[in-house]
Amino acid sequence: MLYGEKIKVGFIGIPSSGKTTIFNLLCKASAEVAPYPFTTKSKNQGIMVMYEPRVEVLGKILKSSEIKYPAVEIIDVAGLIKGAHEGLGLGNEFLSYIRPLDVVVYVLRFLKSVPHVEGKDDLKRDFDVLRYEVSMSDLEVLSRREEKIKKLASAGQKDAQEISYVLEKIKKAIEQFAEKGEFKIDFEKEKEKKIAEEEIKSLQLITAKPYFIIINTDLGKDRWDNLKKELGRDDVIICDAISEFDLTEDEIQEFGITPLRQLITEFIKKTANLVIFFTGFEGKEIRSWIAKKGINIFEAAGMIHSDMQKGFISAEVAKFEEYKNCLSDEEAYKKGIFKTVGKDYIIEDGDIIRIKFKV
Repeated sequence: MLYGEKIKVGFIGIPSSGKTTIFNLLCKASAEVAPYPFTTKSKNQGIMVMYEPRVEVLGKILKSSEIKYPAVEIIDVAGLIKGAHEGLGLGNEFLSYIRPLDVVVYVLRFLKSVPHVEGKDDLKRDFDVLRYEVSMSDLEVLSRREEKIKKLASAGQKDAQEISYVLEKIKKAIEQFAEKGEFKIDFEKEKEKKIAEEEIKSLQLITAKPYFIIINTDLGKDRWDNLKKELGRDDVIICDAISEFDLTEDEIQEFGITPLRQLITEFIKKTANLVIFFTGFEGKEIRSWIAKKGINIFEAAGMIHSDMQKGFISAEVAKFEEYKNCLSDEEAYKKGIFKTVGKDYIIEDGDIIRIKFKV
């Protein structure tokens, strides 16, 4: 999947986890928050500008007329509690807003200042609940598909038996996610793998999406490592959303803390296997693009404009680490920093690309 200039991320968490506070912090929004559960009744939707200082450096060198950052569209849905798939709390109906998205962020909490719906904080228990409820929702979606395929198999439709076999494998992967937080399927046949990819994409399974965890806490920084150890995972961001809300990112760094926006940008790129590249000319707009790692420059040309891909001739590519030391575009060309490449060139993070094409 090619993301273009924006990637879509969904927040899933228990009530009073600080999901909406984090959403407001990142999106500069003002969605309602309160020290009691179920404040979010449906969804909040906003845009976070990704932390990308390289585009500012390029903008200065190129004297750009406009700087366009990569962005994250964030969807924050109502909190889930144990039994949500049975209709408890606000139920899990709002998970439908998460299904079309690219990355999931599970928001957990360890807060002394805000009561927990279960009476006390327990990170492992809460993550188990979220995985279980999301898995139950996915199994419900899958069961409807299984019923349809069974009818087609009874009618003798070609491939229905093979699809049914693949769906059973997907079902086991969902159950594995509920138990261990891991969605993994192994297939011996390439055709089965292709069917699984198509089914997962069509069903928009949340359990199959790349994810990471945020623990929102009001404990002192000296105790943050203990929270991460409690979960026993590396894909975890620790933050104090309330404290960050009242500070600038520069002020946050003065406390020896990496701002949440920067951490989330890094985790999204790593979790979803992304690269960011740039397009722009001197005096013109400089623009950031988000793409899946491994795409070639011919595919990148299609992201920018279909005419560029249709009429692709070649491209010029400069590495940011080399380009940033130049005072102007002219200097970059004189130093031979731009290299000419063909359509099979694989885009790398930080590449500055210019497509040559015929109309």
